[in-house]
Amino acid sequence: MSSLNLSRTALPSLSGGTIAITGGASGIGRATAELTARAGAHVLAGDTNDAALAALAGFAQTEDLAIDCMPLDVSEPDSVAEFVKTAAGAAEPLTGVVCSAGIAPDVPTQDMTLEQWNHVLTVNLTGAFLTAQHAIRVMAGHRRGGSVVTVGSAVGTTGRAALAHYAASKGGLVALTRSLALEFGPDNIRVNCVSPGGGVNSPLMWSRMTPEQVADRTARSPLRRLGQPEDVARCIGFLLSDLGSWITGQNLNVNGGSLMW
Repeated sequence: MSSLNLSRTALPSLSGGTIAITGGASGIGRATAELTARAGAHVLAGDTNDAALAALAGFAQTEDLAIDCMPLDVSEPDSVAEFVKTAAGAAEPLTGVVCSAGIAPDVPTQDMTLEQWNHVLTVNLTGAFLTAQHAIRVMAGHRRGGSVVTVGSAVGTTGRAALAHYAASKGGLVALTRSLALEFGPDNIRVNCVSPGGGVNSPLMWSRMTPEQVADRTARSPLRRLGQPEDVARCIGFLLSDLGSWITGQNLNVNGGSLMW
């Protein structure tokens, strides 16, 4: 995978802290790992895709970026606990976490099994809850505050045929985000959601859409282009940084205007 165009960023320095990113080896997660590392953070990227993790580790070494990689399955509580423990044990304190891991298999509702429903909610919603829960405990403990960013979806607002489980998980993620923001604001921990939409040029999109569907979506977009992972990563980085210090409990839609279709 070639480097994303993230060599320059308007973000302030993120040095002095560790940022843990689930689903960090591809798509939006990888773009966020690159951006935050270039801004000076120490990054821990977790993912189920071993090949993508190896590629990111090799890229980070070539570019001299402080990105560590480790296997992570957010559907397994023990795996999440070990991931956050590793992040908390880094030389720099854990100050940010990005819950980017997610799946979106198309299944018509009348054919959806309870196992399929539960699996998507476990990965997309429970996985984010567990990650945020462990990370918030660490952040509250070191009393330096921090920022949690969940990655939702426009589908959590609009709904989508054959994606009832995914839409429910992403809608629930917004409610979870706001609940955590209310509960942990007194600890100087900000919690926000970034919701992509309109088509983001990522492995997840291409696993679900044909080239014809992508072309149609691009043609209907007010900006007449797909989103790129770095478009979303910049918004996540903003919320992780001091630029977002007065923002919490929000759902930032990053979709090229697709909610106006």
